Amino acid sequence: MASFTISAQAASMSSIELLKDPNQKQQRIVKQDIVTLERLENMFTMDSRSPGLSAMLKRQTLNHRQKAVPVLIKVMKESKYPDQNRWQATMLLAQVMGKKSAPFIAKFIDHPNWMMRVASLKALLGLKQENYHQVYAKALKDSSLIVRVQALDNISKMKISGLAPNVWNMMYDQSNYSGDIGKRKRTTIVKSIIRTLGDVKFQEARAPLTKLIQKPKYQDLIEDLDYSLEKITGEISPNSNIELRRKFWSKMDQKNNMAKKI
Repeated sequence: MASFTISAQAASMSSIELLKDPNQKQQRIVKQDIVTLERLENMFTMDSRSPGLSAMLKRQTLNHRQKAVPVLIKVMKESKYPDQNRWQATMLLAQVMGKKSAPFIAKFIDHPNWMMRVASLKALLGLKQENYHQVYAKALKDSSLIVRVQALDNISKMKISGLAPNVWNMMYDQSNYSGDIGKRKRTTIVKSIIRTLGDVKFQEARAPLTKLIQKPKYQDLIEDLDYSLEKITGEISPNSNIELRRKFWSKMDQKNNMAKKI
């Protein structure tokens, strides 16, 4: 398993930088804050299934706002806290500090725990961080299927067309298929890959997807292929049987090829 470390000094510096908000007056931490922040940290050690814990963590964190940042960072970094609580700490850090937290949160794409990698991606999506192409491209090749799916969701929802070729390459990545060589089966992520290609309007995928929709062995992907082709071309296929859809896209492909020759 890959190692993941953020030194105490770096974590401390991250806390300091995140606490510096030029738009707000610096808040002085008093004795009462120390007591309640210690209580907040202890709450993060509780079983994440405890009734009402999630709402309580959110309420207490938002009561302290910036003062809670060092606690959130500590929870994110240390494995002694339950995974679900570390996930929530990541989301709360993004909520409290907004886009200023993005560079720190993005570092967790290298975390050995898949849930923290997903949390990193989910938080960046919530912050609408479109420019972390290197992070999303790396996540598309992650060992965890769930992380790869979340990366696709980020690219799809933020319409990051610059990563369309990376998404297309996933169609040939054997980690997205199961079974022995020669008897590979598509996993559910293939549907997400195809739909993402449509959401980012990857024109280079138009012809290959048109060919796939004609083949009976890809019948289980008909809805996804149809969705993607509609997004890429702007055309609407007939809402009818499969054969009519295939004929429609074949005709559209022929028109497109003729237009290229003119």
